[in-house]
Amino acid sequence: MTLGLGVPDIVLEGRLEREHERRYAHLGFSVPAGTDQLHVRYDYSNRISADPTVTGGNTLDIGLFDNRGTEASGPGFRGWSGSSKREFTVGTVWATPPYRAGAIEAGIWNVLLGPYKIGPKGLNYRVEIWLNPALSNPDHVEPPAPPRLRALPEPAEPGWMRADLHCHTRFSDGDSWPLDVLTAAAEAGLDVLAITDHNSANVLSAPDDAEARLPVLLPGVEVTTYGGHWNAWGGKGWYEFRDPSDTTTQRAMEQAIADGAFISINHPKPYGPPWEYPSVEAYHAVEVWNGPWERLNTLALGQWESLLREGRRLVAVGGSDTHRLHGQTVNPVAPRLGQPTTWIGLAAGAPRTTETILTALHAGRCFVAVSPEGPQLYLSPHGNGVRARAVDAHGAVVVVLDQAGTVAAQPVTVNDLEITTPFAPDSTYLRAQIIDPSGTMLAISNPIWRDAPDTP
Repeated sequence: MTLGLGVPDIVLEGRLEREHERRYAHLGFSVPAGTDQLHVRYDYSNRISADPTVTGGNTLDIGLFDNRGTEASGPGFRGWSGSSKREFTVGTVWATPPYRAGAIEAGIWNVLLGPYKIGPKGLNYRVEIWLNPALSNPDHVEPPAPPRLRALPEPAEPGWMRADLHCHTRFSDGDSWPLDVLTAAAEAGLDVLAITDHNSANVLSAPDDAEARLPVLLPGVEVTTYGGHWNAWGGKGWYEFRDPSDTTTQRAMEQAIADGAFISINHPKPYGPPWEYPSVEAYHAVEVWNGPWERLNTLALGQWESLLREGRRLVAVGGSDTHRLHGQTVNPVAPRLGQPTTWIGLAAGAPRTTETILTALHAGRCFVAVSPEGPQLYLSPHGNGVRARAVDAHGAVVVVLDQAGTVAAQPVTVNDLEITTPFAPDSTYLRAQIIDPSGTMLAISNPIWRDAPDTP
């Protein structure tokens, strides 16, 4: 029983068997008129971590829909916290992140239960709900101090910006408020930050930053399904995540695209979790670099390359997938903002807006590097081939590849190196990457396709 709340007004109990695993259930309950706050607490048997490497027990996700219904992308969605919270409050004035505050209207509401894992003993659950418990908001948010900006050099070519396209806040399973994460991103040297909280019901807006000290906030959501995750930047809300089928996922992506979103599949590698929708094709990009390179990103890169060989003109992007700003020194390979950095090239003279950033991503005017320091890797059409420019990569090696593998490689002996490589007769595209002497990835370009127009 939750301390100080007494007996719950509503109790929902039940059992889920192995055949229910990864299949969401909606538990309806009645909210009477005059309610202005709900408190929800749940528990279940044989609890284990959501970590995909941990097995043998149960992991049960939870969310909430109000009286406006449970339809996909509908207004009734009040939030989803996965298995990261055992209890939460939703009211007219405030709500526990990641849930959305607002009117508590009378009618049938639904608790959303998602059995991510069900162990051999089955899963018994109990959901307790209190009506009008009159709880005060426990969060007092102090604005962070102004960022201490880093003195990074300007990009070697005009119009380029440093971005982290994947991170989390307290509006999903992160440990910091959005403004704290934006401030940390500024201090890391980033110009753009995409906050992509899991299945978020909240649309974050950029704070007033008259002195332009904070990065451009690129709105996004990580659609977190039981068959894989995908990011939608620039959409209009949440997208269907409850049905882990190819058909529903394809339809959800198409809805996001209709809303103006740019979409990537995320961390398609073991323990990413992997991408398990082989027939889904409604996406623009692949997250080839998620967090530290050592975390099996070679396999994500390989999946992107296999799609390129099929003729899929998909954009390579990267993101840190940072969840924690605090306690990072405990784990030296924990994700950190800007590691990796997606460098994005805006059209000449374009302002720094969500629209121009999305336009550049659609065009593949981006490369992924290990950090905001670079190295920088610019690839452009040049005659019957490409020009690769490597900046701040002294001591590394530039490699140019087509669909069959390496076609050229050159050690970098100066801080600003340009090499040109022609298309082979059977090359359909050329791309470039920078590796250090041990073979560790430092930067990855997007491909130039053989039919791309030459630069003036």
